[in-house]
Amino acid sequence: MDCLFVREHLFSYREKQLSEKENKAFEDHLHSCGECYRIVAGFQAVAALIDQKKADEASPFIRTRTIQRIESALEQSKETVNPLFRRRLQPVILSLLLLISVAIGFSIGIQINSKFTKNNEHNLEIQDMKSGLSIADFIDEDYMLFTNH
Repeated sequence: MDCLFVREHLFSYREKQLSEKENKAFEDHLHSCGECYRIVAGFQAVAALIDQKKADEASPFIRTRTIQRIESALEQSKETVNPLFRRRLQPVILSLLLLISVAIGFSIGIQINSKFTKNNEHNLEIQDMKSGLSIADFIDEDYMLFTNH
C-alpha cells in the first residue's frame, strides 16, 4: 500500500467502506508512515468537529416554533387583560368619572349661587338705604336759612 492510496481513500476509510483486506493494509501503512498518520488524524479530527457541529445545530424549525409560542402567549395575555378591563374596570372607571363630573358641577353651581346671593344682598342693602332716605336728609339747613332771607 502506498501514500497515494491512503489519500484517495480517506472518506472510504472514515465511512468504513473498505474491504477487510484494504482496511488492514490501510491501517498497516498508517503505522509505518508518519506523514499519512498525521493526515488521517487531522482528517478525522476535522470530520469529528463537523459531526459535533451538526449534532449541536438546532432544528431549522425551532425558530419558527419559538416565535409561534411567543405570539400565542402574547395573544393569550391580551385576551386575559381585555375581558378583565372591559367587564370590571371599565364600568368602575366610568362611574368614577361620572361622580367626579357631578361633584365638579355641584361645586361650580355653589360658587355661582354664592356670587348671585352676595350680589342680591348688596342690591337689597342699597334698596333699603334708598328707601330710608328722604329729600330733607340731603338739604343743607344752612342753605335753607340763607335762601329764606
